[in-house]
Amino acid sequence: MTVLAALVLPALWAAPGCGARSDIDQDLIAAADDDGGMDAGSDADADALPDVVPDVVPDVVPDVVPDVVPDVVPDVVPDVVPDVVPDVVPDVVPDVVPDVVPDVVPDVVPDVLPDVVPDVAPDVVPDVAPDVVPDVVPDVVPDVVPDVVPDVVPDVVPDVIPDVAPDVVCTDSDGDGYPSCDGDCNDVNPAINRGAFDFPNGLDDDCDGKVDNPAIACGQGLQYTSQDPAEYALAIDICQKTSENATGKDKIWGLISADFRLASGGGMPFAQSHSIVAKFGDVLGPRRDVNFVFLSTGLAGTPGQPYYTPDTPQGGTSTGSATPTPFGFPTNKQGCPVPSAPTAFDSVNLKLRVRTPTNARSLAFDTAFWSAEYPEYACSDFNDLFVVLLTTGAGGIPNNRNVVFDKQGTPGSVNLNFFDRCVAGATGCYGGGPQGFNFCSGGTAELGGTGYGGTDPGQPCGMPTAIGGGTGWITTEAPIVPGEIVTVEFVIWDSSDGIYDSSVIIDAFRWLQGQLAGPKTYRP
Repeated sequence: MTVLAALVLPALWAAPGCGARSDIDQDLIAAADDDGGMDAGSDADADALPDVVPDVVPDVVPDVVPDVVPDVVPDVVPDVVPDVVPDVVPDVVPDVVPDVVPDVVPDVVPDVLPDVVPDVAPDVVPDVAPDVVPDVVPDVVPDVVPDVVPDVVPDVVPDVIPDVAPDVVCTDSDGDGYPSCDGDCNDVNPAINRGAFDFPNGLDDDCDGKVDNPAIACGQGLQYTSQDPAEYALAIDICQKTSENATGKDKIWGLISADFRLASGGGMPFAQSHSIVAKFGDVLGPRRDVNFVFLSTGLAGTPGQPYYTPDTPQGGTSTGSATPTPFGFPTNKQGCPVPSAPTAFDSVNLKLRVRTPTNARSLAFDTAFWSAEYPEYACSDFNDLFVVLLTTGAGGIPNNRNVVFDKQGTPGSVNLNFFDRCVAGATGCYGGGPQGFNFCSGGTAELGGTGYGGTDPGQPCGMPTAIGGGTGWITTEAPIVPGEIVTVEFVIWDSSDGIYDSSVIIDAFRWLQGQLAGPKTYRP
C-alpha cells in the first residue's frame, strides 16, 4: 500500500486543481489532529469532503469504514464524539492517541464524566482527597485531638499531676506547714503531720502509716571509745536524723548535727574525756535503751573500764585545755565564792543541733553529776560546773541559757541541792568558803564501783569520808517551740584549776507534749 500511495501521489499533485485538493487534505489532517473530526458547519471543505474521502480513504484507511465515516462524521462528530470516538479512535488514531489522549482526557473528563468519576476516582482521589477528607476522615482529626486527649491522658498524667495538684488537692487546712500532698495524713489536726513525734496515744502522729511506733533501741552496738559525736546522740536516744534545709514530707524532727567542742564552743576536747558506757559503777545503768554518755574533766572511765587509772578521779587528770567559760559563767550557789577567773579548764562540750517535733512543746533528759571536790571543797571557788545550754525560741529560759539548776538557781555542782549520794558529814573545810553539813539522804550505794566511793585517805574535814559524791539520776525539762531548730550543749569543766575531776552521765533525751513556763529539774 505504501508503494501504491507513493505512485499515485505525484499524479495527484501534478493534476489541475490539485492545489485545492491538497489544501483540503491538509485541512482535514489538521482538523483530525486538533479535534478528532471536522466541523459540519465548514464551507467548501465540508461540501468537498464527501467527494474526497471516498477516493482517498480506500487507499489510505482500508480498515476504517468508508461508508460510515464520511456521512456520519460531519453531522455527528461534534455532539457524539464521546460515544463514537472510542470506536473510531482505535483504528484512526492508533499512533496519535498516546500523544493526544493524555493531553485531551484531563480537560474533557472533568466536564463530561462527572457520573463516571467514582470509577476513575481511585486514581484521581489522591489529588482531590485533601478537599474531601476533612469531612470524611474522622479518624484523622489531629487538630481535634487536643480536646480529646484529656480523656485519654489520665494514664499518662501521673507526672503532670504534682504540678496541677496544688491548686486542687494540696491544702493545709490546719495551718501546720505540712500540706496534704506532703504527707499530712490528718489535715484538720495541726499536731499530726510528717514533722510530729509519734507519742503513745493511739494515733499515727507522724503519718508514717503506723500507730504508736515502738521504742527504738538505737544505741545497740556503740563502742566505748567512739569518737563520733553523732553516736553519742544515739546513746542518749536521739534516734532520728534530718537535715537543716529539709522541706515538705522530708522535714521531720531529728538530729541535724553533732560536735565535740570545748566550753567556749571552739576547739576539740581530750579524746579520753568522753565515752559511751552501759553502766556507771555497780548500781547505775541506762535510763533507756542499753547505754548512755559519760563526760569527764579527766578520764571518762570507772574501775574496770579502759580509760580508768588509779588517779581517777581524785588527784585528777589535767587534759591541758583552758578556754573562756560560756556566757554568764562562772557562777555559784548564792553565798558561795565565784571563781576569780572566767576560765574553763579541761572542758568537754557535746553540742547537738536538733529539729523539734511539731507536736512537742518541751524536752527532757536525765543526768547525774559526780565530783571528787566533795566534801572538802564544797562552796568554794574551785567548784567544777556542769551546765546544759539550750538555744530556743521559747520563753522562760535564763539569760545564760543553762536549764539545769535547783530551786535556788544553783547550777550543776557539788553545791546543788540534789547532791546527796555521799557520806554524811561536814563540808567546805577547804577552799576558804563557809562550812556546812550534808546529811546525804541518798546514801552511798550508788557510789560503789564509780571511783568516787572509795575512802578518802586524807580524812578531810577531820572525819572519814568518801573520795567524792554525786546526785544520782535527776530529770530536767525545758520549754521549746514546736518544729524549731534548737541547740543543746552538755558542758562540764574544772573551775580555778585542772585537778580533782568531775563527771556527768547523760541519758534518755525525749520529747514532751506539755507546755512549760520555764526549765525545771527534779528527782524522778
